Amino acid sequence: MSRALRDKGGNRLILVELDENLAIPHGIANGVNALDCGLLFESQVDIDTKIEKFKAEDGKTYSQEETYEGKTAGVLMETSKTIADYLAFGVREKIHLEIKYEGIKGGRHQEIFRIADVTPQMHFKTPGGTSAMKYESFAVVKDSEVFFSSENLTAIENALGIVIHTEGPVSIPAGQEHVIIETDLV
Repeated sequence: MSRALRDKGGNRLILVELDENLAIPHGIANGVNALDCGLLFESQVDIDTKIEKFKAEDGKTYSQEETYEGKTAGVLMETSKTIADYLAFGVREKIHLEIKYEGIKGGRHQEIFRIADVTPQMHFKTPGGTSAMKYESFAVVKDSEVFFSSENLTAIENALGIVIHTEGPVSIPAGQEHVIIETDLV
């Protein structure tokens, strides 16, 4: 079997609140200004293109306009008070660095980094609670590069007790919804 073929994800989604300069805060704390979202039931990362065509009365298209929308959606398996409170109240009117570990793709670790506007929401369901907590965010596209240093990534790892496979630095290019970073297996 090829190491390049995998259907399972990485099962990790991390949020870190950014300040007005899109910088990582000092003193990262889970449930306060960051969130380890716990286990994922399912998730997806998309960029959708909407095309508007401008046709004249003769039926010919003379121009078209394209807009792009980046989105992360999924279902979290955990519904702890920390997760529920943060996703319902802690994300309101804030921008986050979203780190989504996609798992092993093509024989390498794959992580997606995006500036995200997280949709505030909470969903409890009994029974079926491990497949009820919805998550949704939309990409915030900036006109200039957004940069996170290796020290920023290490601070996130240490504060949340997680592993980020990318050693850094990470740069999200201007005009892009996200950046995908692949690192070798060790």
